Amino acid sequence: MKAFFNDLLEYSYKSNLETVLLLERNESKVSAKTLNIASHLFNAHHIWNQRILGQSPRFGVWDLQQIENLGELNKESFEKSKRILKNLALSKKITYTNSMGDTYTNSVQEILFHIVNHSTYHRGQIMAQLRESGLDAISTDYIFYKR
Repeated sequence: MKAFFNDLLEYSYKSNLETVLLLERNESKVSAKTLNIASHLFNAHHIWNQRILGQSPRFGVWDLQQIENLGELNKESFEKSKRILKNLALSKKITYTNSMGDTYTNSVQEILFHIVNHSTYHRGQIMAQLRESGLDAISTDYIFYKR
């Protein structure tokens, strides 16, 4: 199962990287709304890693990031998720408090899957917004990654 999650994390990292490179190439045409969603995607990944590790996040879930910082945030979060995958049991239960102050408990497996799924969802939003701005979007579907 860890090999499968490793594959999902690799997919998410590479798809996020392609998205960041697309945003960087078109920075002058990226809307505030698109940058807000991209920032949220990377902030959330960081926050989930910190929750798993019982550490305080550096960012809020909706903090605005600069496009030039997204690539480093992607790499940092990916590497941390990989260490989590290597060092923790997927069944380990994590109790955390969300941004609304509510407390929940989920397994590492559930959280890692959420990170990947959440990123996929928001990449789709980003691509739709880029198309609305007249830019060519890219496909970051898992099956294309596997081809």
